[in-house]
Amino acid sequence: MPTVSVIIPVYKVERYLDACVESVAGQSYTDLEIILVDDGSPDNCPQMCDAWAQKDPRIRVIHRKNGGLSAARNTGVDAAKGAFIAFADSDDRMEPDAIRRTVEAQEKYNADMVIFNLTYVDEDNNPLPAPDFGGFKDEVLSEEGIWKRYFSLDETRIYYVVTWNKLYRRSLFHTLRFSVGKRYEDQFILPHLLEQCRTVACLNYPGYRYVQRKGSIMAQGSSCNYLDRPEFLLEWTAYFTRRGDYLRAEGMLNDAINNLMQKDRFDLSTPAQQERYRTACRGCADAYKMLARATGHHSMRWRATLLHIGLPVYRVFMQYKT
Repeated sequence: MPTVSVIIPVYKVERYLDACVESVAGQSYTDLEIILVDDGSPDNCPQMCDAWAQKDPRIRVIHRKNGGLSAARNTGVDAAKGAFIAFADSDDRMEPDAIRRTVEAQEKYNADMVIFNLTYVDEDNNPLPAPDFGGFKDEVLSEEGIWKRYFSLDETRIYYVVTWNKLYRRSLFHTLRFSVGKRYEDQFILPHLLEQCRTVACLNYPGYRYVQRKGSIMAQGSSCNYLDRPEFLLEWTAYFTRRGDYLRAEGMLNDAINNLMQKDRFDLSTPAQQERYRTACRGCADAYKMLARATGHHSMRWRATLLHIGLPVYRVFMQYKT
């Protein structure tokens, strides 16, 4: 059985795929299986994946109907045999010692998760000067320690959020999978991963090269334009409420409400999208009700009542309050 399973979802990345797979297959740590999940790619990627499997016996290819990044990752998790799991996006690259460094840190600290640093690069693999991730240091953190670091940062907090700069115990995914059909799937899953971790080892070592390209999912406009953002913020609200961290919970909730108040930003052209929007609005009211029960604060109960009436009423209240 391999120690580490590296899962690489593949979709329309002909230009980048060989470099990505080569960077993983060429790791100095060799006790790997590499799972290429062809997510119904309509180009030459399926044939390229099969060619890699013929060259390297550690590589397995799974061809599946297109279902999106989360579905492809879930397929890889289902198939993984390693004691640990790592992910790479098929347009990115790993540095040669990335897996070795993370495995050594895991063994040293008996870590449930290991996070390593990243470098932004352009489409020709040239490092970009910003953001600057040089401020991270080697340290061992608890779940709460991760959140303290996360909330103290802005542009570089991606270090803690993204899926692909980490080594995970496979057991963390025993009952957990990525949210299918959602953007920002990293944010949806992060709290559920962290709440299972007693120890997280963090490394300054920049083992991942994150390619900035125009056609990527993350290049498709502000997160505030998509209902996925208030949806994951509501999940974070519930998570922090369960932990008794009511200040952060209310902060997440107010962020979701403010985003939903910008109704014109969302595509509400279909009944399904309109229902998603209404569900998120109802979720904000329910979240304030949940916080009111947990804290006993009457002001939160009043806010929940106004939100149940509707966001326009709540907006008037907020304007009057300020």
